[in-house]
Parts: sequence; structure tokens; C-alpha cells
Amino acid sequence: MPAFTALVTPFDSRFRVDEPALVRLLAWHEANGMDGVVIAGTNGEGPSLSGAEKRDLFQLACSSAGRLRIVAGLGTCALSEATWLARRAAEAGAEMLLVQAPFYFRSASERGLEGFFEAVLAESDIPALLYNHPMTGFTLSPEMLSRLAEKHSSFAGVKDSSGDFELFLRYRQALPGKVVLVGDERLLLRSLQEGGDGTISGLANSVPHLISRQVRERSDALQQLIDDAVERLKRYPQPAVHKCVLNSLGLPGGTLRPPLEPLDGASTDDVSRFLAGFAAPPTA
Repeated sequence: MPAFTALVTPFDSRFRVDEPALVRLLAWHEANGMDGVVIAGTNGEGPSLSGAEKRDLFQLACSSAGRLRIVAGLGTCALSEATWLARRAAEAGAEMLLVQAPFYFRSASERGLEGFFEAVLAESDIPALLYNHPMTGFTLSPEMLSRLAEKHSSFAGVKDSSGDFELFLRYRQALPGKVVLVGDERLLLRSLQEGGDGTISGLANSVPHLISRQVRERSDALQQLIDDAVERLKRYPQPAVHKCVLNSLGLPGGTLRPPLEPLDGASTDDVSRFLAGFAAPPTA
């Protein structure tokens, strides 16, 4: 059962990718038991990264991964860029792609959306997970995913961040033999008990030790800790809150690239108080 972190992208004070910081974060997630990371995903501020920056991040992550499995995020509305990035990810040595809907084109029909995914899958030399996220304005229907699974051997499965457990179960039923990962950590234990394959977790940026243990232990006590962390941390914007946690732990979370902003002083103090009384992960 894989546990992947939807990894933040650390930026320096001039909003440039901080490559040494990224390498350090990879080592920290490996030490905390994570199986892999998503590079340039939602929490990685993927839409704020240029295609060239994503390519370079894929190369850096793959060369610095240790035992971590690298998933390359293709969060772009441009089909030509998505297929180009799919090829660059494969060349870098990524294990898998994570492909979300082209979020700008919210008037697109399901047929048009399916065409976008088909074009990416046809160009992909490595397996691809499709990403169901309400932020894109689309819900990926189980029927569409089933059709894509029948047509394309590169279709590996789906990450579902809808928070709708009934939809998760429909994905599980529609995609036998494919990977179904949950994105809402509050559903992690239930999803594992119902045949889910693990998680790609934004919360794992802050508490990777809890997420990595839960996919193996399936513990009610661990789920309560995860729920507590979700309730307290996700009241603030992501990935700002996770960068705040990392910086508070002495790790290089870095800053955010505009238009996103760091947490204000009061919010940072609240996060620090929470961490002081919580089972924070080791920082070594």
C-alpha cells in the first residue's frame, strides 16, 4: 500500500526553486517512511511552475530520490505541454505521471475531457494516474475512466480528492486491477478497509510519519491523530500551512510564489502551538 507525499516546492526569497532544499525534503520524507512523492502537483504549486522548471524538478528529484518513487505532476491546461512533460518525466526516470483536468476550460464536455486524457495517455511511456480534484471544476466519471482503462495500457488508475466516499467506492468498482488512491486523509482508514491502494497526501508534508504508518497499520488511534491534524492544519490555505510547519520544524519549506502568500503572524503562532502539543515527526 503506497504512501505518497504531494510534495511542496521550496522557493527562496526571490521565488526561485531552492534545489538544495528540495533534496533535503526528499531525504526527510524517506526517513519518515514515505514510499514516494509527487513533484509539481497541487501542493507543489505546479500551475506556478514553467514547463522547463517542472522538467528540471523531475530530473533533480529522480537523481536524488534514494528509495523514494517519483510521480511527475502534469498540472497544465496546454495539451502540447502536457505531452511534452510526459516525455520529459519518462526520460528523467519518473515511475508515474499524475494528470489532472485542464482546469481553465470549465465549459469542456466529458467527451472533450476524455480526448485530452487520451492524447496524454497515448504519448506516455510510463503509467499515468488521473487526478479527480474538485478544484479543477470537473468530476471524472467512473464510466469515462473505465473507457480509458480499456483503451490505454498506460492508464494506471486514479487519485480521488473529492472527499466523496461513495464516489471512491464507484471508482474501486469500475477499475478492477487499477490503482485507486485517496487524497482526503480523513477517508484514509475507510478507503484502505474497502480495498483502496493507499494515498497521495498533502498532509504528509507536515506529518509524514502518521501517513506512512497508517497505510501499513490501519489503526483507529492513528486515524484520530490524522483527523486532528486535518482539522487544525487544513483550516489554513495549502500549501502555505505545510511550508509554515516545515519552517517551524527547522526544515526548508521556503516561501510561496505569488499569487500565493505565507500565513500571517497569528496563523503561524497558532500552527506553532499546535505542533508543540502534537506528535510532530522527527527532523533528523
